Amino acid sequence: MKANTAKSELGKMKAHSKSPLQSEQASEHTKIKSPVQSKRSTKHAKIKAPNSKERILHCAASEFLQKGWARSSMREVAKLAGVTTGSLYFHFKNKEALFDALVKDVYDALLANHRAMYDTFFTMPPDIKKRREFRFEGRKKTVDFVYENYRAVKLLVCGSAGTRYADFFSLMMEDTYKADVRALSSLKDSSSVLHSGIDLRLYSAIDKSFWNCLFETVRLDIPYEKALKYVALLDEFYEAGWHKILCENRPIEK
Repeated sequence: MKANTAKSELGKMKAHSKSPLQSEQASEHTKIKSPVQSKRSTKHAKIKAPNSKERILHCAASEFLQKGWARSSMREVAKLAGVTTGSLYFHFKNKEALFDALVKDVYDALLANHRAMYDTFFTMPPDIKKRREFRFEGRKKTVDFVYENYRAVKLLVCGSAGTRYADFFSLMMEDTYKADVRALSSLKDSSSVLHSGIDLRLYSAIDKSFWNCLFETVRLDIPYEKALKYVALLDEFYEAGWHKILCENRPIEK
């Protein structure tokens, strides 16, 4: 009887205890935080230990952000990830391939989404209120995409110098410039009253400055909810400014 009781008590103790290693692993997972967390619910998320490839990617991202791509080394990434250089090269043949794995899909999607936003805009009927609403929703969707893919976008914004991805903002602005040309042309052809001295270079510079401000949320690691408020304020500021520059005698549409 006593033997059975002792075994029962021992079983209960094992069921409710954790080894020092388990506690340490759980602690390590709780240390990693990012501005994305407020956007995603973690209520039902299960903590899962990363495999070696995931650990390499995590450590590589930290290395690239801290030192920049050019000054980072595969040897240091392997050291941070706790793997041999042989294991690292098994997964990624060189530093370029490692950076590709971190950003390529997001880079392609970011450019495609930006281009598609303008393509859709110019298919809309010339309703000022609806077009303004669409512009704001397009900007908000960009923020959503950025924070859903925060690590990759952070690398593009802050760690891509020296890589083939460093041109992502320039390529986005090429599409913005083309859209500006179309928009300004349509305004001149419509009944809008334009300032006589409006210049496409000024028009484009102002539009570019908005997108630069939007990506400032990433440079400053602003949390998602605050980033939405930040972009909403920017939207109001720029829309009022555009009205002042482009349409002297037309009331602002709310």
